[in-house]
Amino acid sequence: MRIEFPRGDSYECGFVLKDSRSGQTADEPFEEVYFTVKKNWTEKEYKFQKRMTTGGIVYDGDGHYTLHIAPEDTDGLTFGEYVCDLEFVKTGYKKTFNGVLKLEKEVTHRDNE
Repeated sequence: MRIEFPRGDSYECGFVLKDSRSGQTADEPFEEVYFTVKKNWTEKEYKFQKRMTTGGIVYDGDGHYTLHIAPEDTDGLTFGEYVCDLEFVKTGYKKTFNGVLKLEKEVTHRDNE
């Protein structure tokens, strides 16, 4: 997974989780889905995190989810690459996908708006 967008912008990304054997989507939503961003893999504190239970990730039905990143989530971060993961959790099951989030340069900063 690789996500790129200008720092301080809104970003939405849809994804579908399917069973690797059957190709079918899940019948029910997961209990929790996390999208966590850190500067590197060893850092304990995250830069920001989105959760399904707090509305940062929305279950749209039939296995479809949408991640919503708001401008304020990345406004204070430096340009460059961060590590991220997307983790699906339900009782007795956890699946994690690792990735990279690249915050590109911006010209119009929040202070200029």
